Amino acid sequence: MRATIFIASLKKEPADSNTTKLSKLVKKELETYGINVVVRYLRNRRMSHGVDIDTGDDFDEAAIYFDDIRKSDIVIMATPIWWGQQSSLAQQWMERVGGLDDVYIKTGKSELYNKVFGCIITASNDGFQHAQGNMYAFASNLGMTVPPEVHCTWGTVLGKIDNPETENMKKNMARNLFLWAKTISELKLGSRALDIKPGRVGLDNNDKLEKST
Repeated sequence: MRATIFIASLKKEPADSNTTKLSKLVKKELETYGINVVVRYLRNRRMSHGVDIDTGDDFDEAAIYFDDIRKSDIVIMATPIWWGQQSSLAQQWMERVGGLDDVYIKTGKSELYNKVFGCIITASNDGFQHAQGNMYAFASNLGMTVPPEVHCTWGTVLGKIDNPETENMKKNMARNLFLWAKTISELKLGSRALDIKPGRVGLDNNDKLEKST
C-alpha cells in the first residue's frame, strides 16, 4: 500500500517548515502499518497555473504529481494556514488535480474512486476546520473517500508539536486511512460504485442500486 504526502509549505527550506515536521511524524506513524510513504515538497518543482492535466507549458513539472496520485492508495495534503486559508501552493495543486474530474466527466470512470484522502494542517492559531473543509469538499467531489478523523493539526495554541492532542490525531489519522484504504482496495468498492449506472431521479435509482448487489 502506498501513500503520498504533498507538502504545500511556502518556506524555501523544508527543514524550516513546521508543516514538514508534522508530516514526518504522520509518515512515521503510517509506516507502522507497512505503508510505503512518498513525500513531495511542492515548492521544489515548477507547477503551472491552470485546471488541466497538461497545460502545454514546457516548464511544468506537475506530471510527477499526477503519477504519484495514480500510484497511491492514500493521498494527503499538508498545508499551513495563511490568512485563514490553505496555502497558495495547496490551492494551485487542487486546481491542477481537478483536471482529473474532466476525465471522469468524459469517460464515466474516475481514477480517484479507489483512493482515500486526509490532511495535515499547521497554523499559528485555531480555525483549521475551514481549510480542512475546503480540502475535504475538493477530495469528495473528485471521487476520493474521506474517512472519519483523517486529519492532524498543530499550532502554537497547542504548545509543542509533540503535544498529546496532536499525538492522538496522528494515531487516529494513520489507523483510519489504513483501514479504509485496505477495505476499498480489497473489496474494489470504488470500481463497484462506478459500475452502478444512475437512472432517472426518483425511485428508479433505488431499483438499480438493489439490482446491483
